[in-house]
Amino acid sequence: MTSQTGRARISPQQLGAALALSTGLLVVNLLPNPGLPVADDDAPGLDAHVYLAMAESPLTFTRAPYAYRLGVPLVVHWLPFPHETSFLALTLGGLLLTMVLGYTFFRVIGFDHVLGLLGVTFLGTAPEIPIYLGNHFLVDPLALTSIALLLLAIERGLDDGPMALLLLVSTLIKESAFFVVPVLYLRLSGAKVLDLRAAWRTVAVSIPAIVAALILRFWWVPDLVLFPYLTPWSVDRDPWFGSMESYQALWRGLFSYLALLAVANAFDTNWRLFARRYSPYALLVAAQLIVPMNQERLFYFAFPVVVSLALVEFERLRYELPQWAPLLITILVFCYLFVPDQPAYPIAIVILGRLLIERRRTREESL
Repeated sequence: MTSQTGRARISPQQLGAALALSTGLLVVNLLPNPGLPVADDDAPGLDAHVYLAMAESPLTFTRAPYAYRLGVPLVVHWLPFPHETSFLALTLGGLLLTMVLGYTFFRVIGFDHVLGLLGVTFLGTAPEIPIYLGNHFLVDPLALTSIALLLLAIERGLDDGPMALLLLVSTLIKESAFFVVPVLYLRLSGAKVLDLRAAWRTVAVSIPAIVAALILRFWWVPDLVLFPYLTPWSVDRDPWFGSMESYQALWRGLFSYLALLAVANAFDTNWRLFARRYSPYALLVAAQLIVPMNQERLFYFAFPVVVSLALVEFERLRYELPQWAPLLITILVFCYLFVPDQPAYPIAIVILGRLLIERRRTREESL
């Protein structure tokens, strides 16, 4: 059970299976939404209406911070379809690509085909998927796709020039793409804490995206009234702290009990370097809670860290307990789908699995 970054060989058949599973999961999420696409006038929330206004007239700079996210509205403006149809198509495409790229990412960092498909299952049944489908005017699905592409490029060692271009395009979709910059540095620096060569390469890759962000921020100045990124406490917000209901929503948004497994497996010897590389990314995803009012869906951006490290547990069960694994893994997936608010049940199963593994190892050592 070791991370084999960049060594995965994914056959067309395996990629096809991942695509088929992702498509099936997306269809299941679509079934309760027969009214899609939602009409422009019925778009839910301020975000949707701002993006629609940008799609109608992309050269008119609108309210920040939405106005910095030019990519998706610009594509919608170019497409020869009604705006609501174009936004829905980009949302569906973004979610589908995110799941397929998620599978590829899991394979690249060392998991086999079966565990990669299991990871796709967690992505496709996350509570954020219905949220994105219910408000298909958001830029998040394509932002997730771009981040998955960036992380794959980092793990595969893409050249600096294409990486810089990909980062630039990704930041124009959503500024969350900057979260991958620490991952890039730590991938280049390896086990070193300070590495000047890695730092210079990271800065060089980041400069085009940083310059574009600064131009948008200081040269093309939008209306700053009620700008939540500058004054997050100047508007009415539902507090996420001190409310058990908010905690439960955040818990579900962070892939339920998989988050606990991720924390535990971050200390696994074989995955410690991976956890070190991706911990700044996870912290930046969590830091988004400081600003927006509908924060639960933002935790989906943590999937490269949470789902990957949680899969380590399933890998352990699968290889250490070949006879018990099918039952234990089935129960754990059931708990993720049907009792996401009750961590005691799945954690008890995990503890049972580890006890069985320890008992098996003790028995083998005594022989």
